[in-house]
Amino acid sequence: MSELDQALRRLGTLPAPSGLATIDDAVLAGLAASRREAAAGSRLMGFAAALALVVGVAGGGLAGGEPATAQPISPFAPDNPLAPSTLLDVHP
Repeated sequence: MSELDQALRRLGTLPAPSGLATIDDAVLAGLAASRREAAAGSRLMGFAAALALVVGVAGGGLAGGEPATAQPISPFAPDNPLAPSTLLDVHP
C-alpha cells in the first residue's frame, strides 16, 4: 500500500471538524452578497447608459447651427480640388 493510501486512511478515521456545521450559513450569506452586488452593478450600468444618452442628446442639441451639406463633385469639373493638375501645381 502506498503512502498516499495510508495517509487517506488515517485522515478518514479522524472526526469531522466542528466548523463544518456552520459553513452552510457562511456560504449562503456569501451567495446572497454576490447576488446583491450583481444587481447593484446592473443598475449602475443602466444608470451610466442613461446618463451617456442624456449627455449625448444635450451635447448634440447645444451644437446647433446649420448642418453641413455635401456639394456634388465631378471628376471633370475645372475647380476640382483633387484634380492632378491642382495637386501637382507648385504653390509659392
